[in-house]
Amino acid sequence: MTSKPKNSISLKKILKGSLKKEQLKALNLKQIKVTGISLDSRQVKAGDVFLAYPGVQTDGRQFIAAAIAKGAIAIVAEADNLETYINDLHDDNRQETEEHETSVTMVPVPNLANKVSRISGKFYGSPSKKMSLIGITGTNGKTSIAYLVAQALQILNKPTLLLSTLGNGDIQSLELSKNTTADPVTIQQLASEFLAKGYHHLAMEVSSHGLDQGRVNGLKFNLAVFTNLSHDHLEYHGDMETYFQAKRQLFLRKEVQYAVINADDSYGRRLLLDDQISAKKIAFSRQQQPQEPLADFDGDWVVSSNESFDLKGINADLTTPWGTGRLHSSLLGDFNLSNLLAVAAILGCLNGDLHKWIVALNGVKPVLGRMQQFAKADKATLVVDYAHTPDALEKALQTLRHHCQGNLWCVFGCGGDRDPSKRALMGSIAEQNANKVILTDDNPRTENAAAIVEMVRADMLDKTIPYVSPRKDAIELCYREAAATDMVLIAGKGHEDYQEIGHEKLPYSDLATVNQLLEASA
Repeated sequence: MTSKPKNSISLKKILKGSLKKEQLKALNLKQIKVTGISLDSRQVKAGDVFLAYPGVQTDGRQFIAAAIAKGAIAIVAEADNLETYINDLHDDNRQETEEHETSVTMVPVPNLANKVSRISGKFYGSPSKKMSLIGITGTNGKTSIAYLVAQALQILNKPTLLLSTLGNGDIQSLELSKNTTADPVTIQQLASEFLAKGYHHLAMEVSSHGLDQGRVNGLKFNLAVFTNLSHDHLEYHGDMETYFQAKRQLFLRKEVQYAVINADDSYGRRLLLDDQISAKKIAFSRQQQPQEPLADFDGDWVVSSNESFDLKGINADLTTPWGTGRLHSSLLGDFNLSNLLAVAAILGCLNGDLHKWIVALNGVKPVLGRMQQFAKADKATLVVDYAHTPDALEKALQTLRHHCQGNLWCVFGCGGDRDPSKRALMGSIAEQNANKVILTDDNPRTENAAAIVEMVRADMLDKTIPYVSPRKDAIELCYREAAATDMVLIAGKGHEDYQEIGHEKLPYSDLATVNQLLEASA
């Protein structure tokens, strides 16, 4: 990612705080004017500084020569073992390197990965300090809450930048992103661009990877939200406690003023009782009485009561520190009520009196590909959802069970090159909560799709549960065989518009498949 600011900035200024004063002085960086910043050597322009450090999949220092060849004015590189890359650089391309070495400054920076967010923030003028920044973390619900908050703030005439799995930008024109939490340079660049357009609010998903890899270290969060924690990403974190501690880092930051936390989740209750969190805590819950061990929790509460659910949505009474009101939402599912309680807490923290924002809360629409239902007369109801974790799949099936009058179908798969330990668990959950299950593909990536299916079947009682591939055929089979009173949950991909096979992303969309089926049956 690279971009040109309106004016250049000295390299010394953007590295201030990342190196000791005497190191900065010795390097004499004040005269070096930087006009762009990049993590990708292919996008480097003349005058850019190239940031090179080890990542999860590759080491950016391998591309120092390419960045120099593209015109980088300086290289800021991870200091640890940098000599190896410098020696390789000289050995591989001695003549070309020597030609450039008088014009390119090399700056070794220890622990660079954790400083890139702050460095790029300085380059872009520290935009997050001038915005109201809302960070949402947890296993499930991050995308929905970020999207719903951005919608509600837009309704309140508060333009909001959304950074999420759905994409980045204004919610009316999102651009797809590769990661839940984008790279640190992209985040700072987008914040700067949208701040200049008058967007003074930013709602973003904050992944455990993003926190662990320091991608958000240079951001100033006003408000942090915790949804829940369940089995996911253990291929990266190793165990649930390490996963939780990565999420917890967001709430320990001193700049966070409000911590909105799900009291119905056991990990949320740990955060509510965490003495190291200095932010004002607001618990949200669907329970009328605080669950143990929260009896002595003296923070604020956002609570629902008199709840009712039907195919038109959710109704509930809200009790908040900012007043009471009635929720009328078109969203489906009890977990969406929990999401709406989190949004209510955020809106209360930002706007105060409930009557200033309850209309906006009631006005938000379902998130694309999140419990999105499609129905046609005399045909089964299809529901597309992004559920791709055991917890999310179970909640989605249990939610639809309340609404389903016939058989509940579930068509799903598990991703390749991701936590394999959740596959058997998801198979068992699907078998226990659905009347009929069809297994299919869901981004097998570099793994054998049939082998993934066998792992999904491992804990299922019925080892003959059918596997249908490609995914489109599986959905068509369900729609063809399901009765009018049945519901079919199509889980795992939600808004995604690709199927990742090998290292290639092939065009594919569950939403497009469902729309085609409905049109064909008209």
